[in-house]
This record gives sequence, C-alpha cells and structure tokens, in this order.
Amino acid sequence: MQKLRVKTKYGSYVGAEDENGVLSFKGIPYAKHPAGSLRWKSPMKPDENDDVFEALEFGHSCVQPINELAPASLLEQGEDCLNLNIWTRDVNSEKKPVMVYIHGGSYIGSGAGDPWYYGDNFVKRHPIVFVTIDYRCNVLGFMDFEEIGGAEYKSSKNLGILDQIAALEWINENISRFGGNPNDITVFGESAGGISVSLLLTVPKAAGLFQKAIVESGTLNMHKSLEKGRYQARDFLTVTGKNTMEELLQLDQDEIREACIQLMADYGYKSEIMFAPVADGELIPFDPYDSIRNGSAKDINLMIGTTADEVCYWKLYYDDIENQTKKILEDECDMLSMDIGKYENEIKAYLAMQPQLPMVDRYLSMFSEIMFRVPSIKLAESQSKFADTWMYIFAWPSKIEGFGACHAIELPFVFHNEDNPDLITFAGADLPKSLADQTQDAWVAFARTGNPSHNDIPPWPKYDEEKRQTMIIHEEWHVEEDPGKEKRLALRSIFE
Repeated sequence: MQKLRVKTKYGSYVGAEDENGVLSFKGIPYAKHPAGSLRWKSPMKPDENDDVFEALEFGHSCVQPINELAPASLLEQGEDCLNLNIWTRDVNSEKKPVMVYIHGGSYIGSGAGDPWYYGDNFVKRHPIVFVTIDYRCNVLGFMDFEEIGGAEYKSSKNLGILDQIAALEWINENISRFGGNPNDITVFGESAGGISVSLLLTVPKAAGLFQKAIVESGTLNMHKSLEKGRYQARDFLTVTGKNTMEELLQLDQDEIREACIQLMADYGYKSEIMFAPVADGELIPFDPYDSIRNGSAKDINLMIGTTADEVCYWKLYYDDIENQTKKILEDECDMLSMDIGKYENEIKAYLAMQPQLPMVDRYLSMFSEIMFRVPSIKLAESQSKFADTWMYIFAWPSKIEGFGACHAIELPFVFHNEDNPDLITFAGADLPKSLADQTQDAWVAFARTGNPSHNDIPPWPKYDEEKRQTMIIHEEWHVEEDPGKEKRLALRSIFE
C-alpha cells in the first residue's frame, strides 16, 4: 500500500493508494468535534495547524440506534463524527469535477462509512474527485432546544444541515489540494440525503457552495414546523428525566442513544420522519417550495427522480406494512403537518384508478406518490423555469419478490457496488453490470457537463412543465412524456 501526503491549512493528511490507482483519504475532520460544551451547537471550523494525520480509516459514525440493516451503525460511533472522505486518482492533475454525496437514513442514522457509499468505483471509472460526508443525526442533529436553552441553542433544530454546509465550505476551501475543482461541485444524495440536497437549494447560507444537484427520492415536503420541533424537545426532556441544558450536557453518548431509542418508540410510525429538519424561517424557509419558485437555485442544474415502488422498501422494517400502510401514511403526514384527512375525495379517486390491484397495493402506490413522486415533480417543474432540469424514474425491480423498484434500489447501480453483500437483502444477487455502467455514467455525465446524457443510453431530454419528459431507467432505458399523469393530477391538490 503506497501512501501520499496532502497538505491543507488544517494539517497534512496521509492517504493510501489501492491496486487500481485510486487514492483515498478517510476520516478528515471538517469541523471541531461537537462534544462537551459544543454539543448541540453550530459546527465550528477546525483550527489551522501543521500537524500530520493518517487518513486511512473512516471516522466515527454519528451516535445512533443500532440497525442491522444500516452497516454504518455497526461501526464505532461517537460525537466526533464531523468527518469527510475523499477518493481521487491524481492530486496534481488538472482540476477535476467534484461529486459530494450526502447519505440517507431518515435523519436517524447511517453514515459515510457504510460500504454502500464507498467512492472507489466512481473514481476508478471516471476522472472525478469523490467525497462523502458524515453529519449529526437524530436527537444530536435535529432537536430544537431554543425554548429550553435560549438563544445559545437557536441552531440546534437544524445542526445536521449546518454540518453539511460546513463540509461544503471545507471542500470549497481545500478540494483543489486533492485534484478537485472548487468551482465545479455536484452535491447529491438519496432519501434523507436527497431531502438535504433539496433543502440546500433553498438555503441562502449554502448559496455558491455547489453548482449542480442530484436529488434521489428526497423532496421539499419532508420538513417539520417549529411547533412540532418544540414539542419533540419537550418529549425528549421527559424521556431523559432532565429539566435543563446543563443536565442534558451531562448525558454520555450511550444515554443519548438510549433516550433516542425510547423517544422513537414513543412516536411509533411517526419516528420514520420525526427528525426531519425544521422550517424555521431563518436557515430553512417556512415554505421551501416558494423559495424555489422565486429562483433561490436559479443557477443550479438539477437532476431529480424517484423509484417506481418507493414504499416497498419498508417491508424490510415492518412485517405488517400491508395492513398498516394507511396508518403509517397518516402518522407521517401528521408529523409533516400535512392534514391528509382533508383530501378524502382525492384519495378515493386515486384508489379507484387501479381496480385490478388489491387495495393494499393501491395504498402502497399512493403512499409512494404522496411522499416521493408528486413532490419531486413539483420541485422539477419549478426549477425547470430557472435552470436545466432532468427527471427520471428508476424502474428496475428487485430480484426479491414483493420489493419491486423500491426505495434505494438505484444505489447499487449508482455506486457500481452491485456485488456488495449488504445490498442483496433488498436488491438480490447477480445484478446487471451493464445497468450499473449506464447508471453511474449518467450520474457522472451530469456532474461533468450538467447533462446526464451519454452514448450508451437514449437521448435524455430536459424536463419542462409542458411535455414532462422523463427517463425510465431499466435494463432498456426509454423516455416517456408525463408518466403517471392520472396519478399526478389526482393528488396534485394536496401540494397546492
């Protein structure tokens, strides 16, 4: 294993070169460790220094509940989780496009150390610099303690988003040392990572930190109100038995994890989205869609899409999802302050569309449309008025019966890690390598040129509100105009 040292203003980092010539630098801190008196505070820049650090191992995952289906949660956890990882081929070559990935995990957990998100296959196949980041999740990253702790804790409700911004600031400042172009950065993410990218398009503090964005199964409707955030914090106090910030600061990370687990148990199905960011009117606009409509991301090309059967993924977590879909949908909408009960006529109309399907399948389909597909369309049509926008549906179905083209099914193909045994759980084995080639090449083409088209797929037209041309990604790619039009129109009023 050959090693290489790269100097930054925050120290020198020693990385390693693999057998394919890919250099990796892991566990680089982009902010001070947010522990002790910095717990529940905004991220702070690291101190400038001339020290030398070995960057050979991933840093800690954020403190989170253990989840056998989230490999990063099984790694060593710690509050000192504000780290990033870089893969590159040549730190001295001409400046290359940079792709920055924000992981998902419902804002509950996961992390950049998850083998799902290793960037070596991106860099082995393409002349880019690839970065993954960790950020604070759950009660450490999205808990509004301003009411309890005063102005000193005003930012506590959205620390995870502030962490992502701090990571982007570090990347802008230092990525040229690793062969990357700080003026050519694409931010992308899936699920909570996709939600984060959507929100970053609306956040003034993030303006200018990236030039292109890819949103996978994550939309602007996934945020909480100030009221929801405040009563969650009160509930957290009840769970911990504490009354003041001083007492909360005395909790160790194991106690924090256990309190998080208990709070989630108390919230039941609402726990799926309970740690969503808060639309506070300061960092995140009260109405993020309105910001997009007003051109908050007018210079940023966007690629956005969903999978065809998003909600089927949650069969991994809920044995009874077929019988509980209606309840889960109602609970999640309540957490997001969406009064789904007001739209009884729209729901009836939707459920009547596919009479040949069992009612449970109709509910699963509607859940996917309300939570993912229709909000993605809404974002795409608004952004397409200001910048080039492309839309897709990832329709390749899992080899595991009942999962279909579920949430996250595109990840093995985007990362070209289709042989990862952890992915077999929901995707199956022996995934088509050609689809991985085509998918990753489209993502990288967008990062390099702002257009996902390449020679091995059909021409991919831009999205607009008139034709709504959408790429359907399967083993045979094709373009459709306004796919699922009837479903879109039936549910659209929910988002008006």
